[in-house]
Amino acid sequence: MKLPQRAGPRETRARTVSRAAGKVRYPLGKALARIRYFEKQRGAALTAPVDGPRLAKTARGRSRKPAPHAGLKVPYSAAAAKKIKLEPPKFAAAVNLPVWRELGPTLIPNGQTYGEARPPVSGRCNGIYIDPTDTRRLVLSSAGGGLWGSMDAGRTWQPLTDYEATLSMGAIAAAPSSPNMVYAATGEGDARSPLGMGLMRSFDAGRTWAHVALAALAGVAIFDVAVDPGDPLHLWIAAVEGLYESRDGGDSVRVARSGLAWDVSINPTTPAEIFAACEDGLMRSANGGKSWSRVALPGVSVGTAFERIEVCHAPSNPAIVYVAAATAYGAFLWRRASAGGAFAKETVPKAMDVSQAWYDWCFAVSPVDPAFVCWGAIELYRGVRTGGKLAWTNISSRASGDSIHPDQHHLEFDPADPRTLYVCNDGGLFRSPDRGTTWDSLNVGLGITEFEFLAQVAAEDEWVLGGTQDNGTLAYDSSERWDQVAEGDGGDCAVIDGTPPLCLHSFFGMWIERARATGPKAFEWADVSPPAAEDYPALFYPPMELCGRVLAKAGATVFVSDDAGDSWEEVALPTSGDDDPDLASALSVAGARDIFVGTERGMMYRITRGAHDWASGTVKTLKSPRAGYISDIAVPGSPAATVWATCSKFGGAHVFRSTNGGKTWSNRSGNLPDIPVNALVIDPANTRHVYAATDNGVYRSTNSGAKWIDFSNGLPNALVGDLIFHARLRLLRAGTRNRGCWEVRI
Repeated sequence: MKLPQRAGPRETRARTVSRAAGKVRYPLGKALARIRYFEKQRGAALTAPVDGPRLAKTARGRSRKPAPHAGLKVPYSAAAAKKIKLEPPKFAAAVNLPVWRELGPTLIPNGQTYGEARPPVSGRCNGIYIDPTDTRRLVLSSAGGGLWGSMDAGRTWQPLTDYEATLSMGAIAAAPSSPNMVYAATGEGDARSPLGMGLMRSFDAGRTWAHVALAALAGVAIFDVAVDPGDPLHLWIAAVEGLYESRDGGDSVRVARSGLAWDVSINPTTPAEIFAACEDGLMRSANGGKSWSRVALPGVSVGTAFERIEVCHAPSNPAIVYVAAATAYGAFLWRRASAGGAFAKETVPKAMDVSQAWYDWCFAVSPVDPAFVCWGAIELYRGVRTGGKLAWTNISSRASGDSIHPDQHHLEFDPADPRTLYVCNDGGLFRSPDRGTTWDSLNVGLGITEFEFLAQVAAEDEWVLGGTQDNGTLAYDSSERWDQVAEGDGGDCAVIDGTPPLCLHSFFGMWIERARATGPKAFEWADVSPPAAEDYPALFYPPMELCGRVLAKAGATVFVSDDAGDSWEEVALPTSGDDDPDLASALSVAGARDIFVGTERGMMYRITRGAHDWASGTVKTLKSPRAGYISDIAVPGSPAATVWATCSKFGGAHVFRSTNGGKTWSNRSGNLPDIPVNALVIDPANTRHVYAATDNGVYRSTNSGAKWIDFSNGLPNALVGDLIFHARLRLLRAGTRNRGCWEVRI
């Protein structure tokens, strides 16, 4: 729907510098760096790029010789992910517990685009089902926020799967011969999410859903689901670990082909013909999947490393097939003009950016016109084939007129109106009634924003600041309204209470901005970043912490400021000078003289300020709680004798406490499951009460970690990345991925 346009946040120096530096530091896109950050936290195998032309010069400036036909390899092991025991909340656990309430956002009014217009946005989504019997009925597949339904063509939305075993979704598809039967795959392929737990299945056109747990798909990320045109129980599933087939509606699956598979297209009139887009090329079966052969594509060889392939039969003439692919050398498009014929190269959009093709890549052919296609990567293009050649137009970013959010994940034409196009991207869901000429945002009411970090003002009842994935830093002021107050990938946030209160927000990397938190000059940001070099080693989201006006941000070293970022000192850690330093992953500023540091390898340090400055202070190595990523540190009270630390790596305990300043640690995980703990909050009114943010909701202990209970009553079964506690109001607030921000009164 059309909404009034609002002014967005102004471009700032830190934003300009960080965006430019990000292109150098992350030549395959920030999305890959963010995925690797997620994998590091959980001890999973890292999605790894192989040298290619775009990587010929690394972020540190050392030249490399590009390997022939090299691009992005995504070897992914779900071994650690298969240990996840994701479960829906148990009814018994909710007895006598307070109920969480949603803070939103259910609308971000001025979203990011590469054009002039700033439409409302929500969060990342990757698939849409349009009921062919009533096209007002929609079901949206969101990346980490589950399935959402609309009965009025996207004017209003309701969550459909909040309390299922997982809210990570990868694809959605209906059975052509029985459109009331709809399948949705858990585990997001584009983000290599290990939170897959099988399939969701609906028999009533998406109104209600049942979870079909499949051990073979546990921990597996899925890109696509295709249903046999003549058999609603016959499925093909393209996933990170292979191409799967089911002949019983998903009750069981078999591996049809091993190795990464991105996409499946079944000939709608001759279903024995199936194309599968795989990491080893385009594969074709002429016998319903019993055997496969590699399809020759002009301009590529057997050794070509593909970053992504999408394949589509033209619905109105399935003899015509399009194949859109990306390699390290750019975008490729091929077209088959006749059944069984050879593929020929087609023209591609000149400005198409394929640096994140492994993450954002989609293609669709008009249901009534095989000469009309749409192709999405970072930007979205419309192609019209006339005179034997495709002419391309950018329909997502315009200097005037409508624009939409970048990073395209899925395209779908309305089955009743072929001029109407739906697109899913990192900003949510958009619909065009005229094949991409104008756009309507369908994001009002969609609570699918991915929060990374939260902060709040103690003196304010309803003031929250949060960094979000690709939708900027957002500020909440009441009534579920959130405004984007800074662009980019929102990182860690902090607040300095006072008159007036000040707030800080960060991007990826070491950049920090500071502004007033309230009043007429609120969010007029000033760059207060530490003087870190462009190639400074740090996590994608380096930890940032604040106590009073003592501000710290860390990577291979720790930068400390006594004046909230006006000036900085740098403190070295024991591995700071190594070729592969152990990077800081968690910080706690304990008063004006002590800073506790945790690292990605499980080390702990205590920095004590010298008589005159931090540089002359001491760095003491503490005992490690366990080997693995230290995700949070909490130091309740003063002096800093009691220290809590959490670990997000699978395969061990996750919550620890020291009562002697870190000399020794005791395991306080109690009966917590082996699941990542991402943040910890200690109740200042009763320090025996502890709250843990996990990949499977929030847990509480009332006896210092000896025993834990599920504290997620009313909270969607989402990954919780951050927790903050408003002591005066007795409110616990949670930032989730991708179900927005929630709070509960303690």
